[in-house]
Amino acid sequence: MSVAVKITFRPTTRQVIGRALFLGGVSALAALVPAVLYMLAVGHWYHLTLGLLVLVAAAVALAVAYAGARRHGVVLDERGIHPLESQDPQGNPRGERYAAWTEVADIRAERRAGRTVPVVYLNDPSQRPWRLRAPYSGRALSADAELDEKIFVMRSLWEGYRRGRSPRREGV
Repeated sequence: MSVAVKITFRPTTRQVIGRALFLGGVSALAALVPAVLYMLAVGHWYHLTLGLLVLVAAAVALAVAYAGARRHGVVLDERGIHPLESQDPQGNPRGERYAAWTEVADIRAERRAGRTVPVVYLNDPSQRPWRLRAPYSGRALSADAELDEKIFVMRSLWEGYRRGRSPRREGV
């Protein structure tokens, strides 16, 4: 008996909030610096304008962070590993990065740019290792306490499917 598998990993809610705070800080700074310079030049402070700039920057940052988090991720199914954005509305692959289970040589957790990410190594040495965008874990709001379990699931599926056959359940 074969069981259809489809597991999706995306950034956690905590990671989305952390990203939104970071983007909000950057966008607020980008919006406020010119406004403050202008107000210094004219010699009059527009407090309502400053408050509205901060609110608009925060709203835009939250929307961008949420939209980005919904697109970033990885799908594991009986065929292999592929990014979320690699599927068209009908669920067919778009030809972007995809790794069939039979092509995967190893899945490891590696430290990259302050984050721990799963890295997929392929059997073909000419192919660069594939650093997945989600799941990941880092510091502060980027932390994902379940990263080890998620990598374990990836490795378990790979172990089960890597010989081109679906894993068998014992006792069935």
